[in-house]
Amino acid sequence: MTRCKNQHIVEATLTVTRNQAGRGKSYPYMLFLCCLFLLFLTSCESTAIYTSRDRTTPASRERGRNVGSSEYMVASWYGNQYHGRQTASGEIYNMYDFTAAHRTLPFGTRLRLINESNGKEVIVRINDRGPVPLERDIDVSYRTAQTLDFVNAGIVRLKVVYLE
Repeated sequence: MTRCKNQHIVEATLTVTRNQAGRGKSYPYMLFLCCLFLLFLTSCESTAIYTSRDRTTPASRERGRNVGSSEYMVASWYGNQYHGRQTASGEIYNMYDFTAAHRTLPFGTRLRLINESNGKEVIVRINDRGPVPLERDIDVSYRTAQTLDFVNAGIVRLKVVYLE
């Protein structure tokens, strides 16, 4: 077995390195970095472009909903994850129909939805309950969002006209 001239220096260096690693200086540093990373992730929460400003109770809003009246609602869309599943009204959800979900409007209510940013409009029928997020007023089917041209945006402010 041949020995290197500087083997004792190499062994001493390895011993010092092992001792420094075992002192625990890296653990608090890693913990600090992990906490910093988690703080960064929680600060990256997305915020909605549109929020519902109408903080009145659903019962008080119902009184003002007559045929021909209109209001603005924050809309989102839902599609594939609910396609083929039963809605709150009992019918099967079809993401290619012109339907919508609303928290309080009676099932069967027909609405004209107008996207004023591009002039597109469509007539939908309420057949489900939702949306879950309180910042939104109405959920529309994928087909409706496609027709109103807001699939990519995900959320849009629509003018809603009550038809029946």
